[in-house]
Amino acid sequence: MIPFTQFIKEAVTYKKPDPERQGEEEHDENTYQSSEMKAGNMESPHPAIAKSIHKFAKDKAGFIKALANSSIEKVKKGTEVNNTEMGQDIETVDDKTKVQRVQGIIKKGNPIDRPIILRHKDKNGNFHHHLLAGNTRATAVGYGVEAYHIDV
Repeated sequence: MIPFTQFIKEAVTYKKPDPERQGEEEHDENTYQSSEMKAGNMESPHPAIAKSIHKFAKDKAGFIKALANSSIEKVKKGTEVNNTEMGQDIETVDDKTKVQRVQGIIKKGNPIDRPIILRHKDKNGNFHHHLLAGNTRATAVGYGVEAYHIDV
């Protein structure tokens, strides 16, 4: 018998990419993060990523266009992604019921939306990742989850 976490990774199916729909749905999270950073209630990500979050908060159409032009990639094990609980054991996650709800959706074979990650490559060639939307989905699946990667 395979472990439940391996089953989840193998069983997950994703909704058909639809940047217009998902961009509309996730823009509120982008706006929320922008306001929380401005208020000092949230640790700011890399300056280039923070700048993009603030820009997208003011420009929903630009956010949707960036999502449409993003790449869909699996998040590799060990990738440091800011603003997520991905990679943690479910026992350490703040809201276990949300993660269990998403795992139940996956177990039933229902598709989920991909999380959205902003990615920046600095002048030294280092990558910085920030989860913009989909923490519960990313946490429920863990490393190996397919995510939209918006390069900023």
